[in-house]
Amino acid sequence: MADEKAFEETKWWIDRRPVKERDKSAEPVKGIIEKWAIELLKNYNQDEAAKNLVDINQRIFKGLTISPGDWGYYSLEVGAYPPDRLAKIKSALPLPAGTRGIIIDAGFSVRVIITGEPVGARYVDINFVDAPSLDFWVNGQLIEERVFSNVGEALKRIRPDLPGYLNPPEDP
Repeated sequence: MADEKAFEETKWWIDRRPVKERDKSAEPVKGIIEKWAIELLKNYNQDEAAKNLVDINQRIFKGLTISPGDWGYYSLEVGAYPPDRLAKIKSALPLPAGTRGIIIDAGFSVRVIITGEPVGARYVDINFVDAPSLDFWVNGQLIEERVFSNVGEALKRIRPDLPGYLNPPEDP
């Protein structure tokens, strides 16, 4: 009997009333992540976000001092992308004639922007994350988006198309 009483005392948190009579007024408490996400996305405007991205790219191009055929490097100082993986990306994406590349290192990922002449008129913006993506821009307009299953596939598929993205078509 003593064991039964001890067991009954440990069930203090169970509401034994019929479901209809239980208090349901309490709203579920949101966790830290949910609160952060809701606050972050409050008043989010996708068009404004896209404009800001394009503006950032244009600011990068205005301050660009890299010569054609060269790579520039900018670190966001939140870590360093593995040097061997970065070397693999650079060697798999040889810069077409008259183009220059910028590597933006975010530690866990790297973003590569390659532009032709005039600087910023035509460029590809490649994000090397778990599922890499490529955005192709001409005169501030997004022309094409592509997503790849992994870095290897991205490098294999982007390499042959890179000159076509960056060199304007010849007039007949």
